[in-house]
Amino acid sequence: MSLLSLPEAIKRIRETDSRFAPAAFDFVRRSLDQSLRKLGRGEDKKPSHVRGHELLEGFRQLALNEFGPMAKTVLNEWGIQNCAQVGDIVFHLVQYGILGKSDTDRPEDFQEIWTFREAFVTPFQPSQNKPQLKKVRREVAPSSAVRRKRKSDSTSSQKKS
Repeated sequence: MSLLSLPEAIKRIRETDSRFAPAAFDFVRRSLDQSLRKLGRGEDKKPSHVRGHELLEGFRQLALNEFGPMAKTVLNEWGIQNCAQVGDIVFHLVQYGILGKSDTDRPEDFQEIWTFREAFVTPFQPSQNKPQLKKVRREVAPSSAVRRKRKSDSTSSQKKS
């Protein structure tokens, strides 16, 4: 594996490719852990492999869990705007030995399986299919002035009778 720490690898990567904030690399690394947990792999200490779309799903879930409706904004601030860029980060980390890869892993594995809008904006928008709530007519108690007037009106009509 790597003799470099993650912070040192990020520093070296950013010397040649400064598109992504340091936090983006850490987040992708944590996304791998999220994917492994979800898939039930990696509980033992031996290396485990996830495919590109599995890592992207872990990335999506982690972003939604940590940032909610702000996920797209935070990721964009870090320089990540699409699935392919997550793949770019993964392969940078592979190059410096932080992550491993199999012989069949390719950058194309990180094709757009969803747009960032679909993944991080749409879940928080109101659905067009949600049933409309019925408007409930609520009876409001009349003010004390109205109650006094009603009382005086009813009293005066009783006196007339």
